Amino acid sequence: MLDRLRDAAKADSVAVLAGGTSVAFELAGDGWTAGFTVADGTMAPAGTPHPDFRLSAADAVWEGLTADRPPAGAHSIVHLVRAGTVEVHGSRLEYERHVHLVRALLDAAREHPNRAEPGRSLQARGSYNRVTTSLGTSDIYIERAGTGTPLLAFATAGSDTTQWHGLMTHTDLTDRFELITADLPWHGRSSPAWGGPVGSYRLTPETYTECIVAICDELALDRPVLVGVSMGGAAVVHAVATNPDRFAGAVACQAGPSVQARASEHLRGTQLNPSLFIPEWTYGLMNPASPEEFKQRVWWGYSSGGFGLYAADIASYLSWDLRTVEDLLTPDSPHIAVLSGAFDTSVPPEKSRVLVERIPNSSFKVMPELGHFPHAENPAAFARYLEPALERVLETSSARH
Repeated sequence: MLDRLRDAAKADSVAVLAGGTSVAFELAGDGWTAGFTVADGTMAPAGTPHPDFRLSAADAVWEGLTADRPPAGAHSIVHLVRAGTVEVHGSRLEYERHVHLVRALLDAAREHPNRAEPGRSLQARGSYNRVTTSLGTSDIYIERAGTGTPLLAFATAGSDTTQWHGLMTHTDLTDRFELITADLPWHGRSSPAWGGPVGSYRLTPETYTECIVAICDELALDRPVLVGVSMGGAAVVHAVATNPDRFAGAVACQAGPSVQARASEHLRGTQLNPSLFIPEWTYGLMNPASPEEFKQRVWWGYSSGGFGLYAADIASYLSWDLRTVEDLLTPDSPHIAVLSGAFDTSVPPEKSRVLVERIPNSSFKVMPELGHFPHAENPAAFARYLEPALERVLETSSARH
């Protein structure tokens, strides 16, 4: 363990994140301590009498955090610190400021990372469409790829259409379906709402549904299948419940009847750099065995969000409660297929299972090798679950019409 960690400190993936900061920290296990000093863009395996923070845990915990294929729940330093399995000594703020370095060090200690090669070229058709809802007027950026049954897809909180590019380049989904993805106002390449000052963006489950319906109107979509992940997963459930005649059904990923424990003062705070903290807050929700290139793209996407955007989306997601629309969901409602990645510690499969038990016309499937970003962290694996889910939705839709 010690040798692996010391060698990992020299990895390029650690060095590229080490610039611009100076910190000293320790990792401690059963009878050992490893010190690391970061300065001048390098991390050295050298201790100091007064580290800024120290992380301690049993050896089995560190083995899980550095394993090529750890079990779900044993894979994320952020989750294990929050759960108290890894204890923080010294300054917790300094740990939070530099968790990206700790995570990168642990990732580099894995011996056989999964790699991905470039897929087929990205063939998405982009356009701007002016949409007005109670959120205001915004020029919404929309991408379309493929032909066939339309799938209108929405990404996770704070993200944008780029999360869906892997499905376009590393699967053949668009040979059979038209994948339509949209950036919400303020997100990605969509414009801020006209007349709204920077930082004023707010969202609710109701206004999210307004956006979904308005986009369908703008594109003249006839009963598309909705696909959503995380906040988007809850949004498509709300949209189907309140507008059952507008949609053929939905695939909801990483959604439960409600959500807890996703708030943090640092999502909109000024004590540390949100462009480092927010991607680390989300990175640990993925399976470490997912391809490195795709995990890094998820990280980069969360490092690129506008100020307060992710915090506002999380506030909306935390306000989601199935009880507000539960009575609208009946056996005659469009089918909702729920998919759940086992490595998601924010909405674990048991929470998604509860959601399904409360939706009469629904189905459920666990994705053992995926996490909170199944569509983005491992698109090829996700497609193997998505297509049967779409079949269930469309079979039920044909029977209803």
